[in-house]
Amino acid sequence: MPAEGSGRSFSPPRVTWPRMAASGISAPALAALPARPFDGRSRFVLAPLSLSLDQLLFLITSALLCFGLIMVQSADARIRTTHDNWLAQSFSNKNAIHAALALLALTATWRMDYRWLLGKSTGRGDRSLFAMLLTPAAWLVILTAAFLVAVLTTPLGRELNGARRWFGYGAFGFQPSELAKLSLVLFVSAYAVHRADVVRSFWKGFLPLMAVFGFIAALVVKEDFGTTVLLAAVVLSLILMAGCRVWHLALLTPGLAAVVYHMLNTPFRQARLMAFMHPEADPRAGYHPLQSLLTIISGGFWGRGLGNGILKMGYLPEDNTDFIFAVVCEELGFVGAAMVIALFAAFVLVGWRITCRCHSLFGKMAAFGITAVIGLQAAINIAVVTVSMPTKGIALPLISSGGTGWIMNAAAIGVLMSIERGTRRAAESALLADRGVGPGQGFPVELSVPAMPVVPAVPV
Repeated sequence: MPAEGSGRSFSPPRVTWPRMAASGISAPALAALPARPFDGRSRFVLAPLSLSLDQLLFLITSALLCFGLIMVQSADARIRTTHDNWLAQSFSNKNAIHAALALLALTATWRMDYRWLLGKSTGRGDRSLFAMLLTPAAWLVILTAAFLVAVLTTPLGRELNGARRWFGYGAFGFQPSELAKLSLVLFVSAYAVHRADVVRSFWKGFLPLMAVFGFIAALVVKEDFGTTVLLAAVVLSLILMAGCRVWHLALLTPGLAAVVYHMLNTPFRQARLMAFMHPEADPRAGYHPLQSLLTIISGGFWGRGLGNGILKMGYLPEDNTDFIFAVVCEELGFVGAAMVIALFAAFVLVGWRITCRCHSLFGKMAAFGITAVIGLQAAINIAVVTVSMPTKGIALPLISSGGTGWIMNAAAIGVLMSIERGTRRAAESALLADRGVGPGQGFPVELSVPAMPVVPAVPV
């Protein structure tokens, strides 16, 4: 045990029973020691590795991104002449560039102090609205609204597959709805901090927040109903976390009923609903779900093999974007599908742990929002592909082809990792102030390991 004035390494040692016995502490003696509050250290210990939660999240994200790059290349594969340098040609296209940019965005936001997004509070309670408008989170929402308006009203808006969702000029293309997911999460989280004194007020707290969300949702819903539903679910959850009254949200019931009525009375959405319920009744209307199911069941348990899919040859629509999970099932079988689901489940579990460990309201809400956006998006996409819910144009995060989706999701995960990094640093600072306990070990349940008392040296 180091002396009181010496430095302490925060690299977590491997805690084993023989080592404890050698130090004079047995397992029963350790259990009899008084409990100590958890000091903030959370590690996933897998000998010989010891990873913090943000490092573990980096590995999960990198695995999903690399898996997505490979599957997009496989889904895009067609019968054509083989190039001499086919391997280099396969990974020197726009998908590889998007993956590299996504990793760069993740690393940049990971090393950033997430509290910068909150800005500075004036500490004047109700009068801090001006400070709220000066936060980077508010700038992101304003930038998102500007992009969405430009898409719908200017020649810079691009239409693809019957939907006008892209902002672009020349070779540059950008999907503002992907930015809206991150910007709204950060804005609501910052709003809960800057307007904490009035957040439970209807006129000063709830109504301005819903006005911002309603404006963004109105711009998105015209061309992307599925993303609007996803945003509504996450934002309303964050509003409850912020402290808004439940009866305020109950006032939205007529609006929700109007949305459902509009959905049921829109011809093409009604056709989608009927095709979901009875796809075999009209093979033309139910073409998407039928081809998706055929692609899934043709893979079996082990799959046909990477690159050997058949239904991607013009039968399965949107095989490299919205329905890429069906290609995974066909080529890698049940094993590949289970691996993808396990990676997303691990992501949600780690995100939840980061949310629970954070002591900052802004960090806790932002971590929950980012985890919910990516987790719900993955769940909705898999449900659509397996015909568990009607068809929606929602991609599988970090796997479906799409440069904007990859980059923005990676940037959001980087913010989540930055939150964990800040929590860990705060715990390490507290540990320096109180040296009575060593770093906790294990995941998801941490053990507070009491330190041995310092025995003063006996002069010789």
